[in-house]
Amino acid sequence: MCTDESGILYGYVESLAMVLIAAPAAYGFGFLDLAGTLTAAAMGIVVGFSIGPSFLGLLILFLVVNSVFTRLGYVKKALNEAAEPKGGRRTWTSVVSNGLVGTVFAGFHIAMPSPVFYVGFLAAIAASSADTAATEIGLLSRVRPFMITTFKRVEPGVSGGVTPLGFVGALVGALTIALVAYLIVVLSHLGFTPSAVYAASKASSAPLYLVAVVVGGFVGAISDSVLGATVQARYKCSKCGRITEKPTHCSGPSTLSSGLDAIDNDVVNILATVLGSASGVLVFALI
Repeated sequence: MCTDESGILYGYVESLAMVLIAAPAAYGFGFLDLAGTLTAAAMGIVVGFSIGPSFLGLLILFLVVNSVFTRLGYVKKALNEAAEPKGGRRTWTSVVSNGLVGTVFAGFHIAMPSPVFYVGFLAAIAASSADTAATEIGLLSRVRPFMITTFKRVEPGVSGGVTPLGFVGALVGALTIALVAYLIVVLSHLGFTPSAVYAASKASSAPLYLVAVVVGGFVGAISDSVLGATVQARYKCSKCGRITEKPTHCSGPSTLSSGLDAIDNDVVNILATVLGSASGVLVFALI
């Protein structure tokens, strides 16, 4: 175990080095725009300094894997007007909507160290990962999506629309984070990742982390779809009649078709991540 001041300082240096390498790389590979890169770097430092470089590495893995999912079939997604803008570069608002809740849980650990905050962080990242994978992989489906609340067929990219392939993507996204988290906890118990040693205070806790994180991730993805179908703003283009998430289309204003004008995709992402992380924490507490 590394609990003395030199060990803590080493963790800070390691985390800072990881951010200084990963942030320019993310910008260079086109994963993030400039504002998104700076925002992600700030969040990364908070995570690394509060719960350690092991979990910062997990956050970087989330960025890389989901950026790859975003790039898959980008042309097809763009033709359906469902692709991320800027060639898939995530903006600062996207970074915040996907990473804020996890970063807050990490920050809480500084004041009140507890395994609950590790689980909250992991479940929040799993929820964001599951949602992103469900969306980006689901858009590649050859089957038209159906609305999760009414089961009626909708166009690809419509909020609340889901596909069987998207559900598989959600499971993959959640499992990816959960399995890496499981590995971190196991290695921590064996003394290989001292920055995460508090999370592995019990050797038997590793499977519990795995279950809680998978549940939190999948609940987050489902919650995103339900919120997207019910409260997220959807607009109807006054020129072409297309339903879109954007208040402007065809170079003109669109009319609110359903949902609340103040709730866009970023707000839905935050709310879904809160529900996913809360579900993971609840499972961790009850099992």
